[in-house]
Amino acid sequence: MASIDFRSGFPSPGLDVDSDFEDLGVVRTYGPGTELLQQGTPADEVYLIREGLVKLVWTEPKGRQGIVGLRWRGYLLGVPSAITGEKSPMSAVTLVRSVVQRISAQDFLECLHANPPLAWKMQQINSRELCEQLNSLGELSCCSARSRLGRVFRRLVAAGQADGKRNRVRLPLKQREVAELIGVTPEHLNRILHALSKDGLLHVRKGWIVIPNLQALSAL
Repeated sequence: MASIDFRSGFPSPGLDVDSDFEDLGVVRTYGPGTELLQQGTPADEVYLIREGLVKLVWTEPKGRQGIVGLRWRGYLLGVPSAITGEKSPMSAVTLVRSVVQRISAQDFLECLHANPPLAWKMQQINSRELCEQLNSLGELSCCSARSRLGRVFRRLVAAGQADGKRNRVRLPLKQREVAELIGVTPEHLNRILHALSKDGLLHVRKGWIVIPNLQALSAL
């Protein structure tokens, strides 16, 4: 594992829904590598992340996989599939030890039908997430790989993977997975990390990525 940290003002995942669903489902703790949602299968449950970090994985027909997003505390998983009845378009897998509230899709939908203000809140949350995804697509098309890598680091900080006292962040992703997130090869990612280290923007030390100047890296 590698690691990283910085206070970036990255947008929060959305509106707080912990109290809205506190009486539904069960809360469970899962170790790294647990598949919560499986691509191509119905979402029988909705998952509210209370602690931890989850990667979203898309698999093409021949079996090649790619990470298309990260989710952390406050995010709901499986909502679009539960509402539309469509099969899950991607898998959701825990990256670190995570505390997750599992709510049956039926209970979730009944709650939305019975509570219009909550249904409106969910619409806002889903719209924010859609905007975030569209922004990610735009960055993938137009921004440099260095800039996209900086965005991944900011997301990890927002996900609570940072050690704020030492300006460093633990990266619970393999180098190949980081490369997938920013749309480059692992070899090119190595070149970017080397260049950033040479520029004094980050240093890899004993499994941690240390960021001396948070503002400079955030401005990439």
